[in-house]
Amino acid sequence: MMAAFGILSYEHRPLKRLRLGPPDVYPQDPKQKEDELTALNVKQGFNNQPAVSGDEHGSARNVNFNPSKISSNFSSIIAEKLRCNTFADTGKRKPLVNQKDNFWLVTARSQSSINNWFTDLAGTKPLTQLAKKVPIFSKKEEVFGFLAKYSVPVMRSAWMIKMTCAYHAAITENKVKKRHVIDPCIEWTQIITKYLLEQLQKIAEFYRQFPSQGCSSPLPAMPADVEAAMKQWEYNEKLAMFMFQDGMLDRHEFLTWVLECFEKVRPGEDELLRLLLPLLLQYSGEFVQSAYLSRRLAYFCTRRLNLLLSDGSLGPGAGGHAAHGILTQQGNALPTTPTSQPAGGNQSQTPFTDFYVCPQHRPLVFGLSCMLQSIVLCCPSALVWHYSLTDSRNKTGSPLDLLPIAPSSLPMPGGNTVFTQQVRAKLREIEEQVKERGQAVEFRWSFDKCQETTAGFTIGRVLHTLEVLDNHSFEKSDFNNSLDSLYNRIFGSGQSKDGHEMSPDDDAVVTLLCEWAVCCKRSGRHRAMVVAKLLEKRQAEIEAE
Repeated sequence: MMAAFGILSYEHRPLKRLRLGPPDVYPQDPKQKEDELTALNVKQGFNNQPAVSGDEHGSARNVNFNPSKISSNFSSIIAEKLRCNTFADTGKRKPLVNQKDNFWLVTARSQSSINNWFTDLAGTKPLTQLAKKVPIFSKKEEVFGFLAKYSVPVMRSAWMIKMTCAYHAAITENKVKKRHVIDPCIEWTQIITKYLLEQLQKIAEFYRQFPSQGCSSPLPAMPADVEAAMKQWEYNEKLAMFMFQDGMLDRHEFLTWVLECFEKVRPGEDELLRLLLPLLLQYSGEFVQSAYLSRRLAYFCTRRLNLLLSDGSLGPGAGGHAAHGILTQQGNALPTTPTSQPAGGNQSQTPFTDFYVCPQHRPLVFGLSCMLQSIVLCCPSALVWHYSLTDSRNKTGSPLDLLPIAPSSLPMPGGNTVFTQQVRAKLREIEEQVKERGQAVEFRWSFDKCQETTAGFTIGRVLHTLEVLDNHSFEKSDFNNSLDSLYNRIFGSGQSKDGHEMSPDDDAVVTLLCEWAVCCKRSGRHRAMVVAKLLEKRQAEIEAE
């Protein structure tokens, strides 16, 4: 009875169907040669004929390829790759900026609305709510004055500038006749630098009315307009720094403008230079990434430091600051033996020692020295001796020619600590490299100016030997192209341009031959055997002599 019940239960149970895998066929194309049922294909089947050889493992070395066919096939491959890498349009268009609903033009009647909006921008109101109505000024530079007036955080100020860019971009797109699109980075760099320059000129005019009268005479109180310009300068300088770091400004153009501001500072305008010096130090890491800007900056720093050391650099106040009149040493900018540093914690005795106690010139000395030392450490190429026949800015020479002492001997903040000594040691090491590179540039990497010296003859022999080895044909041997002729051209008694016999010292030539035999810059197994034969013959000739 139980057995019959079990049979009935298995009878009504559905069969267990296994999950089917992928079909056991190759992918099919709509049109393929295998489907062409011609009489030949039906009789013989599909026969795969390689395009370049008679079998699958042969060589296509002797096959004549059609260049035009290869070019067309390669172009089709590139086109197919581009098609595969292109994202398909999902049909969603870019959301258009609604000029009427999200922006409103600022007029004289909307002063109260402007005050409320900028007050909310300076506060904590979400930007999503402020974006519903963004004010647009007729002159783009007017926005900087309102941002500084309400002390808006720089991050929210940058958002305001981006919204202004979005508005003007939408205006340009909607115009029927589209003009040449200006890069917003370059445009806003020109706008903010022009605005900052206007504020700086107001401040400079005030400082020029009261030239430096020494360290003990303070400046009079600033007028209201100069104080407003100073507030605008301090705020928008920070905003420019944020925009620079955020990629909203053109880096090279902005750094060039900063450098030009310093180059326009006249000698004796120490107060104005003290105002601008923090701006220079903020971008020190950016300046050293450009050898051109670093060179101009190094010239500025060395000129200013040299002016501070000269007798008449302090203007009318020199009499009240007699300790600044120091007789500086004349000579090369990089002395052979740098000033040794004392073991104690005080600053070393340098021509700038008397400036350490001067509250007016101490920041200038330390700031300019720090900037010049940064250039030495991070961009020594800007200090190499240079000759220029076309560029009037890059005069012949080096910026260090204007400095009577080495950069490693310039003052450093923090005293003579272990870290300071390590930095000075690194500076001296790079100074030696700069001197060597400068001498190489001055001689134009040629021995024409030093051909009367032993080094000139040695360099000439080495270059001549390398040229002979490269021009010699080792595949054949005849009267003019043999091992004997190669030996005579290398070790024969050559003469210089003036008819003097060349130096018989073979050390440099032998070293070059050994390096040529094993270096990876040349190829060929024959090199070691050729050098061995040449040296063997040279050894026999020396012993015979």
